[in-house]
Amino acid sequence: MLNTKKKPLYREKGIPLSGSEKFLSGFAYAAMALLSLIAILPCLHVISKAVSNGPDVTAGNVYFWPVGFQLETVKYVLTQTSFFTALKNSLIVTGAGTLLSLFTTITTAYPLSKPGFKGRRVVSLLYVISMVFFGGMIPAYMVVRSLGLLDTYAACILPFAIVQFNMFIVKNYFESLPESVEESARIDGAGDLRTLVSIVCPMSKPVIATVGLLYAINYWNNYFHAMMYTRSPDMNTLQVYLYNIINNSQDFIQNLASNNYMANITSEGMVAAAVTLSIIPIVALYPFVARFMVQGITIGSVKG
Repeated sequence: MLNTKKKPLYREKGIPLSGSEKFLSGFAYAAMALLSLIAILPCLHVISKAVSNGPDVTAGNVYFWPVGFQLETVKYVLTQTSFFTALKNSLIVTGAGTLLSLFTTITTAYPLSKPGFKGRRVVSLLYVISMVFFGGMIPAYMVVRSLGLLDTYAACILPFAIVQFNMFIVKNYFESLPESVEESARIDGAGDLRTLVSIVCPMSKPVIATVGLLYAINYWNNYFHAMMYTRSPDMNTLQVYLYNIINNSQDFIQNLASNNYMANITSEGMVAAAVTLSIIPIVALYPFVARFMVQGITIGSVKG
């Protein structure tokens, strides 16, 4: 006789799930699916508008799938030298800023993770206080101006040279590493710097990759500092470029009135095309560090 009894769902250890656990598991999957849709659908909408026919975009006929597929809007954005200037500036700020922030974060978190470091509680408290209280926008601008950093890459990088939250994540991760490994290195004659570079950092790849991605996203998406500290169009980052397109999109379209492909290029489509192109670098970077994200953040956030 055939056994038609359904097999129960099992955990990894072979223990069957109870009814309440099955319900909670199903609810969790449904919630994650809903959150994924909330995150993905706006992106699909923007991408669809970027490659859809101009009149359909203007008429509001484009939702989550292209209507009258065309690439003229994307090609037009790619012909603008201002776009590539902004892209270059964003890449420089993001690359240099991420490296600097990782250096300052690691070199700050390592001594603060050592119980023998005198004054570690006071320094940690100062970092916590600075997370809550900020000097203000005007004093920050005056400091940048007095240092002669206006219209420079440094003005967009130095304000994020270290983020307290990221520093505490790295600090907590360092504290979770076994002390025996560092003690063995010191027995072999390694100093603090050699131990940090050769032992601690290779063991901390998950948290370093995670924090590095957080810094990269922060620099890439930063609009406020680039707008406040730079005036020259040659120093515009992608976010400022997008802002200018949104504010002046109608002027761009009027300049195209004599072109044959005017009918397919609209202000909304051009903004969508620029936004789509601007997210490609970060989206391309994410798969390389995605496997480190969960481990890096969870382990680094356990201790407080």
